[in-house]
Amino acid sequence: MRLVPAPRRRATSSTGTPLTALPRRLARLGLVAGLPLLTSGCVKSGISQKAADTHDLFYIILWLALPVFLFVEGMLVVCVIAFRRRKGDQSVPVQDYGSNRALFAFFGGPLVVVVILLAFGEHTLSTVDHVDPHPDLEVTVTGFQWEWSATYPKAGFTVSGETLKSPMVMELPVDQTTRITLTSNDVIHEFYVPDLLFMKNAVPGNPNVFTIRPTKIGTYHSQCAQYCGLWHSKMKFDLKVVSAADFAAWQTQEKKATTPSGTCAPTGSSITLTAHNIHWDKKCIAVEADKPITVTIDNKDAGIAHDFGVWQSSKLKHEFFATPKVTGVSTKTFKLPALKAGKYYFQCDVHGPAMSGVLIVGGS
Repeated sequence: MRLVPAPRRRATSSTGTPLTALPRRLARLGLVAGLPLLTSGCVKSGISQKAADTHDLFYIILWLALPVFLFVEGMLVVCVIAFRRRKGDQSVPVQDYGSNRALFAFFGGPLVVVVILLAFGEHTLSTVDHVDPHPDLEVTVTGFQWEWSATYPKAGFTVSGETLKSPMVMELPVDQTTRITLTSNDVIHEFYVPDLLFMKNAVPGNPNVFTIRPTKIGTYHSQCAQYCGLWHSKMKFDLKVVSAADFAAWQTQEKKATTPSGTCAPTGSSITLTAHNIHWDKKCIAVEADKPITVTIDNKDAGIAHDFGVWQSSKLKHEFFATPKVTGVSTKTFKLPALKAGKYYFQCDVHGPAMSGVLIVGGS
């Protein structure tokens, strides 16, 4: 008879888990528990003093929350190990209903943490939301589906992106305070610059005003952080922080680029405008004075509405007329009343300065 040795039994814990697997499981558990601490080092420090204050608040919250997390998880592990049911033990554990001291600690400890967090949080919030009454520069930023435009009123020009083609690039001078008036032409958008650790909603009919003072030169990619429709993911813009000299040169360049050049003289009383990628194909149009105007809008933007409005100036204080909205892809023609000789401002009232230009009536 041949004797076959019995197989060796692997040592197991009371739950049946092989003891050799426990170190690997503990290592995985430690990695998962430590991952938030490791990734917290990836938080941006920001490019302004307000961003630095927000960054500091993050670490205050982290270090106040960490003892609470470790205490709760530690007590959970202790309870799981110390009070687990042993194999073959069917007895009912002794029931401990706690004490007033434990109850006081349970509510008092978190209350202290919350009060400390509230104090630090309110101080940081008041600093971040403070609007400087004497800014060096003022800019109006307008959001619309699905692009941005930035108007520099003192310099008299507007920059905007081209939807699905190129994002808006707005420049700001370094170490100067800029007051931004944030508006929306249609739905709620969100002005989000990750490197500023800051976001603010653009709400239709309710402008938000805030000030920023960037301290680091560079180009910072930004985006709309509020879902706003089909092409929300493409609604991006770049914030470019430059030196004061470069900013002055850029303003001069942009003002020349946005000023209609060449001949813009009337050849009749008809206008044809093509809208594509939320832009008109012309920045300067002209018609004869004191004659009814025929306007043809060729809208090539599928599912997007445009109109044609004529204003006294870009300050939008007096609108002479506006066509009904034309939803693309389609072409419509409208008859509009005559205008006296002069220089006017036109735009799509749906998308604002991104679709604007000069209307010359009766001259060049």
